[in-house]
Amino acid sequence: MDEKLIRFVDHARDKGMDYATIRQMLLSGGWKDKDIAEIFCTRELELPIPEPTRVLSAGAPSPRQKGSVWPRRARDAFLHLLMFGALYSCVTSLILLFFTYINFAFPDPAWRTSYAQLEELLSIIRAQLAIVIVTFPIFLILWHFLLREVRRNPEKVAIRRWLGYLSVFVGALTLSGDVIALIYFLLEGQLTVRFLLKAAVLFLIAGSLVLYLVFTLRSETEKETEQ
Repeated sequence: MDEKLIRFVDHARDKGMDYATIRQMLLSGGWKDKDIAEIFCTRELELPIPEPTRVLSAGAPSPRQKGSVWPRRARDAFLHLLMFGALYSCVTSLILLFFTYINFAFPDPAWRTSYAQLEELLSIIRAQLAIVIVTFPIFLILWHFLLREVRRNPEKVAIRRWLGYLSVFVGALTLSGDVIALIYFLLEGQLTVRFLLKAAVLFLIAGSLVLYLVFTLRSETEKETEQ
């Protein structure tokens, strides 16, 4: 039982408020009827509210079949997986797109650029651009839609939080690998402008994503703690 609710009810009763007024105030503050009834019973009755015995008649739908939360949870999981899948696809394609542009701007002197290789690089650029153009709007739409859903129903934050922390973990591994590779080539004396630019692109995109997810998850956790 919530301690804040207990203290508020006791304080209101000490001020002379009746239970009907206290109930209306708590309902307007977002508390559920069940929690309010339970705290009222603990203050006036010696027994807690008993749980009703549900007997299913023949042919009656079970609780899982009628009013079940499982379809809603499956829907939320599908939308979150689709959103993060679009995010991963967009970020990966964006990184590959910048890598291809860097290869164009700073070609390897040991390579002999031919017309077929140029066509292959242009085909890669077109493919990555197509992926970014499709997946980025999908991510934005689902992100804002699910963010609004989570604000309305905080119970849905669990799926978002799990996938968010998983994305932060993947991003942290990517940043660690980027720094390790940078230090390795630095010690080997094989740093090139092309490699530095690719490392900077990877660090900038992955780092920005990790920071955004960390701040978002932290703000959602703080709001849940305040409530």
